[in-house]
Amino acid sequence: MSNSATRWRIFTVRGTRAVLFLFILLASAAAPKPVAAQAGQSQTGSAQPGELKPTYPGEPFNNPPVETTIGPAKLRLYGTALLNMSFSDTAQVGQDVPLWPLPSTANVTLPDGTTKPAGQVHDTIFTARQSILGVVLNPANFSTSGWMPSAQVEIDFFGTRPIDTNLPQNRVLNQPRLRLAFFQLQKGDFKLVAGQDKIIISPLDPVSLSHVAVPLGYSAGDLFGWLPQVRVDYNHKFGDTGTLFQFGVLRPAFGDPRLGDEPAASVALDTTSSGFGERASQPFYQARFAVSHPMSGSTATIGAGAHYGSELVGFVGSTNHKVDSWAFTLDFRVPIVPKLILRGEGFVGSNLVPFGGGAIQGVAAVGTAPNLTLIRPIGDGGGWAELTFLATRRNVFYIGASTDDPKNRELLPGTTRQKNSFVWASYFRKITDSVTLAAEWSNWQFHTIGFVGNTPAARGAFGRGNVINIAFAYQF
Repeated sequence: MSNSATRWRIFTVRGTRAVLFLFILLASAAAPKPVAAQAGQSQTGSAQPGELKPTYPGEPFNNPPVETTIGPAKLRLYGTALLNMSFSDTAQVGQDVPLWPLPSTANVTLPDGTTKPAGQVHDTIFTARQSILGVVLNPANFSTSGWMPSAQVEIDFFGTRPIDTNLPQNRVLNQPRLRLAFFQLQKGDFKLVAGQDKIIISPLDPVSLSHVAVPLGYSAGDLFGWLPQVRVDYNHKFGDTGTLFQFGVLRPAFGDPRLGDEPAASVALDTTSSGFGERASQPFYQARFAVSHPMSGSTATIGAGAHYGSELVGFVGSTNHKVDSWAFTLDFRVPIVPKLILRGEGFVGSNLVPFGGGAIQGVAAVGTAPNLTLIRPIGDGGGWAELTFLATRRNVFYIGASTDDPKNRELLPGTTRQKNSFVWASYFRKITDSVTLAAEWSNWQFHTIGFVGNTPAARGAFGRGNVINIAFAYQF
């Protein structure tokens, strides 16, 4: 029997045991109370129209909120206590949140100096660092006649880990990380948002509890980012049809590893540079227009977005050498029938490393920073689609596919990721109103490209891998 066949057989046995364990738990679980929200939408029990409401990872949360009124404000505390158990049949970049498998021919070195092909490595990871905690403030007396303020702050625990040789458990002692921190002013159809929020052009993510620190599909077809911004939203209804127009300016943070643009480790302040995007002296510009209409007992939404920015990479005489970043995006949510919903996004663009595009590649170059030549943007295209089946009020199934496909002809040595794709299937079970059990399987296909000089040539090393993730989530 071949090594790959043996590896898959071992992984299948382990994975089957895990899944059987999951279903034993499901069979013994008490039936929850019915829930009424559509998959992929977050709802609360007592929210007033126009109130700021948090979103939750995974399935919708429908319980009455944990909130109280303090003076003129209504304070809501929310969060997700999340345990993930991950089992892979190959070494994965990202580990806790798989981004792509290492090429199967790459070697993993062990403490005794021996090596083993990455395709024969089986990692088992338990983590709670994707848990979330947040707070929302709304006016105690909400009115539609004036400008109404509200605010939201959200953290997770996916920050850096302490380094202490006397504390072997450092990998599970994680620091908090800021996800969201913004306030908004709303009056009628207008809303002004200022602070750190999701990027405008990519409002959707695949439903997953395996990837909460970053979305499932980040680096593989789902553009994503939390960036400081100032944004204007305008909602307007024409009968049953709703429209939304958004425009904003965002921090031009690229952080491209190929240019050495990452922040220094373990420091609070940048010494002389905050990034090459910031050095370009202009923000990111993003806009999106969406139309919604009732369909099959739910709401269908189709949106289109655009993005533009640039980063300063050098000087040519007295002229700045800038590399542009741009994208056009499409997002959709279509209830095909009442129990079947299709969601997804697609994009084309260039230099999209700020949002995980190009398999986290924005520009290609020859040499090593800070002495790079032939710096050029990498064109990119990709997207994802997910089908939701609402089997019952407590049992929901998902299947989906996602891909990110940089343009081969624009790659150079040092930026060799040719394509990153995966498919997945998951099952969510509501154990109680607040507790969800989810099982997810994903199969990853990662390709690199070889070069003759600086010219793309033969197919390079590739990696394939399977990951099973079992998640327990308590939400409030």
